[in-house]
Parts: sequence; structure tokens; C-alpha cells
Amino acid sequence: MSTSPKGRVTFRIAAVLSAISAVWELLTLQVEALLFGAVIGGAAAAAYHVFYALLFGWLALGLWRGTRAGYYTVIVAAVIYTADRLQAVVARDALATFVRGQFAGREDLLQTIGMDFLLQSITLMTLVVVACWWGFVGYAYYRRQYFGFTGPAG
Repeated sequence: MSTSPKGRVTFRIAAVLSAISAVWELLTLQVEALLFGAVIGGAAAAAYHVFYALLFGWLALGLWRGTRAGYYTVIVAAVIYTADRLQAVVARDALATFVRGQFAGREDLLQTIGMDFLLQSITLMTLVVVACWWGFVGYAYYRRQYFGFTGPAG
């Protein structure tokens, strides 16, 4: 019978997915990003993606190892991700500019779908993903024994 703490498989899977996210960020260094109400490109976008690659790599390592530092990494990553995603959807003008850039050459499709519908959909999806991040933080708290915490208070 296994003596590993409950949640180990879940956290290891999350670690692998975080590592894949880190690699993805490195593959998208040239892709524009939304930051502080503006669409950024070039070196600024590359720095943004490198930052996220490091964050997701750090998260992957923390989840895989299951140390107390890994637990705190989950919380820090959730806070950073939440702040970044919320700033992106609050700045609707920048978000609209970003969406128009993604549809460059396919303006007919954008017109068919509708900018308002796309912005509402992106906002809703963003809020769902952020809620999922915080659900994962809750799960990490619930399974904090995996990270070396003992007792009911953690």
C-alpha cells in the first residue's frame, strides 16, 4: 500500500502542465501581450513571456517537489496570474485592439462574430479561468499535507 500523501498524482499532473505552459511561453516570445492597458510587442512582450515562463517553471518545480515553498508558489502564481488577467479584461480598449490584431486579414470574420460578443466571451472565459486557479489554491490548502504541513491548521 502506498504511503504517499493524498493529492500527489494531481499535483504531479499539474506540475507537468505547468512545465508545458512554461515551454509554451518561450515559444510565444514574439506574440504581443496586454499589459497595463496597452498592447505590447517586441522586447517588452518577450520579457513578459520570459517572466511567465519562469513563473510556470517555478510552479512546476514546486508542485513536483511538494515542499512548503511549492505551496506558497501556488498562491503567489495565482495572485500574479489573477492580477494580470484582470488588468487585461478591465482595459477593454486595449483588449479590443489586441483582438483586432489577432483578426488582421480576417476582418470579415470579426464583423460576423461581433466585437462586443468576443469581448464579453473573453471576459467570461478569463473570469472562469481565474476562478479555477483559486479553486486549485483551495485544493492545495485542502491537501496541504502533500507540501509538508501537518495538523488541522496546516
